[in-house]
Amino acid sequence: MSSRLSGSPRLLQHGSPSPVHPSNRRLYPANRHQPGEVSLRNGLRPPCPSSPLPPRPLLTLHQSGADQTESQRLNAQHNGIKAYWGGNNAGAKWPEKPAKILEIGMGSGVWAMEVAEQFSGAEVIGVDLAEPNMERKPPNFIFQRLNVATDAWPFAPDTFDIVHCRFVCIHIPNFQNLLEKAIEATAPGGIIMFEDPDLTFKSDGQPVPARAALLFALMHGYGKWNGVDTNTGPMLAPIIRASKKFSEIHESIIPAPMGDWTEDKTLHAIGLGMRAGLVDAARGTPDPRFFQFGMTREIGEGMCQEVMKNENRLYFDIHFVWARKRRATM
Repeated sequence: MSSRLSGSPRLLQHGSPSPVHPSNRRLYPANRHQPGEVSLRNGLRPPCPSSPLPPRPLLTLHQSGADQTESQRLNAQHNGIKAYWGGNNAGAKWPEKPAKILEIGMGSGVWAMEVAEQFSGAEVIGVDLAEPNMERKPPNFIFQRLNVATDAWPFAPDTFDIVHCRFVCIHIPNFQNLLEKAIEATAPGGIIMFEDPDLTFKSDGQPVPARAALLFALMHGYGKWNGVDTNTGPMLAPIIRASKKFSEIHESIIPAPMGDWTEDKTLHAIGLGMRAGLVDAARGTPDPRFFQFGMTREIGEGMCQEVMKNENRLYFDIHFVWARKRRATM
């Protein structure tokens, strides 16, 4: 059986007539399986907590201060994404000689490290709650401690030639505020890059197993209770477009298969890295308040078992958005 996660690329572009990236970048076709609402399949509904929970983010900043094991997993995700796009630009057309580059939420620090080495003449600033233990620290790299959910924004408007943010918005409340600040901080002619998933399991041509869907249903409910939107990916491009500050906007929707079952092998590294993250989180130590909301170890392990089965053909989408800010007109 041939996988549906292959074929011509599906690229959503706004304000630009030219292709975003090489034509051999393959995405699922537009007529792929539409699973509908899977999170409440078979009558499963996330329970409500017995008493109100104080509002708080799921994570203040994604994967901050990553330990060695976490760093290895994050690096695997990074390398898979980099291999798919053929570079750290994720399809974006970067300026030839950027002067200042900002990364919001560093994870293991590998993206900032590699970009600082690529543009040795640029100042590269990385912000997070804790400085990562980077394999190498280029002399043009600067770490700045910042809680993007609560701290005052320290950067002036029109400062950075490249602004990059991966898998952060999905973990913080009022992510639109962060995106709007990043838009302001992007220099005229500069590039903004935001990347986030749409955390809803889909299955290639078959129903989504209930045990897989239930954990995400709980996560969505828990996030909503705390003011955190867990489906930020599809909202990134519309917010950027609504600012009316960009001359071109590009959105690519990449499926992350939970395993190596798709015939498009360029997706395997991305999908396996994302699957490892889900399994580690489900088998780790979640926020205790998540258990108040209905989470159990059995639910977590049930999801893990389903995503480890290639025959389930599970995936979720990741939205890669980049845009070029309009240059000032006289």
